[in-house]
Amino acid sequence: MMRVATSGAQAQQRALDVAANNLANAQTTGFKGQRADIVDLPPAEGTFTVAGLEGGVTLALGEVGQGAALAGTRADYTPGPALSTGRPLDVAITGEGYIPVVTTDGLAAYTRDGSLRFDGQGRLTAAGALVAPGFQLPQGAADATIDDRGTITARVGNARQEIGNLQLVRFVNSDGLVPLGNNLVGASVAAGDPISGRPGTEGLGELAPASLEGSNVDTSNELIRVLQAQRAYQANLRALHTIDEMIQDANNMRRS
Repeated sequence: MMRVATSGAQAQQRALDVAANNLANAQTTGFKGQRADIVDLPPAEGTFTVAGLEGGVTLALGEVGQGAALAGTRADYTPGPALSTGRPLDVAITGEGYIPVVTTDGLAAYTRDGSLRFDGQGRLTAAGALVAPGFQLPQGAADATIDDRGTITARVGNARQEIGNLQLVRFVNSDGLVPLGNNLVGASVAAGDPISGRPGTEGLGELAPASLEGSNVDTSNELIRVLQAQRAYQANLRALHTIDEMIQDANNMRRS
């Protein structure tokens, strides 16, 4: 019983952490909410040993419940709403797709955070990483913009010049992507091979210029999950308290 109640409390604590993280990122650009999957563990053979008695006593209990555990977390990759910002380098992906980037460690990653910026060296960045395959702003260029097909232009002198074309990437199984933190995800074998192309092609979504994709977290649902996890956690703690009282009563009867 103690094992069952302890495992239940631990699983609900993890579920509470996931829901709390969703609520904390309800206003984070392009954030995808996660769900905690709690499963019942299959029963297993168990024994109960009473120490201190002459020779000891061991009881075979057959199959004993093992409680519950967090099987894993699943991300909800449904798109969030496109929110107008008025900033010319912001883009929201309306449909499938990710912006490919390269992290500071040189790793390939992907993001839906379309708050693009040119850094101090004139390189296009997203979510703190360099946008792949690499876009360089010419010296003296200004007023850079991105249109709905991903074409990046800037004013150079008295004319506008094309800087490059933003590519998007999608995966056959988005559930196989691995969260990397900082609004980035990484590819995996389970996600399948990346499919890249211009926005609006190859099954990829289009871009909404001067907009950002909002978080897809439903705060009402997350608050309900927080309350459910809290109540289940408290129920397991009450069970542990009851077991502790039973053990104390048994010890007192033995002494008397």
